[in-house]
Amino acid sequence: MKFEVKNGSFSYRHGQQVLREISLQLTDREILTVLGANGAGKTTLMKCMLGLYRWSAGAAYLDGREVHSLRPKEFWRQVGYVPQAKLPSFVYTVGEMVVLGRSAHLGEFSQPGPRDWAKVEQCLELVGISHLKDKLCSRISGGEYQMALIARALVTDPELLVLDEPESNLDFKNQRIVMDTIAWLCRERGLAAILNTHYPEHAVELADKALLLMPDGSALFGGAAQVIREDTLQQAFGVPVRIQTIHLPEKDYTCVLTLPFSAQNQ
Repeated sequence: MKFEVKNGSFSYRHGQQVLREISLQLTDREILTVLGANGAGKTTLMKCMLGLYRWSAGAAYLDGREVHSLRPKEFWRQVGYVPQAKLPSFVYTVGEMVVLGRSAHLGEFSQPGPRDWAKVEQCLELVGISHLKDKLCSRISGGEYQMALIARALVTDPELLVLDEPESNLDFKNQRIVMDTIAWLCRERGLAAILNTHYPEHAVELADKALLLMPDGSALFGGAAQVIREDTLQQAFGVPVRIQTIHLPEKDYTCVLTLPFSAQNQ
């Protein structure tokens, strides 16, 4: 699998340009993180990549084919999407919500069959929430619901997983569970993943590549350690930043600290 964006730009109808000449690429087992300030266009970029919005210029490609040239079912069999987690008000069980992800494999008037439900069981077990299958989505925690959304994306057997802020609004433990799950899926199952995140530390630890959206709509793309630096983060977010490495026996970890604005001129 190879996913690319070539010179992608996006403007709203009233003329405001949000994204300017964005280019990126990733292949199997690679993780790309997208960072940027609020309003920089992270979710807009994701919707353009998925074909939900049309680029004003440029294009996104999946295995060399422009995304907009693919039939929706063909595209969604290869790509799994995990939106921002908002606990639903509808009365679905976790299992019923997850099986909706099989729609790309079903005929127009078909119902899920034994094979589809077997895939649901497999994906619930894969993300560690088999015990929640018969629970109502409105009665589970935010972390549990996030894992259910990942399971829903996985039931289509995708090659690319696209996640919009998957660790937002979660406590430390559930953030770690989500991060470890994404890393394991890419390392052991061969998926590629693109995720928006507000956490530069997560991006450095998890990602092979990073895309940092800048205030003028442009972006920096490259290896995570090369893109996520003190100077680039300060330029993107408008706040003084320091990056420190913590050396532990098993691994080095990166911490990103924002400083008071009074430190900006020191």
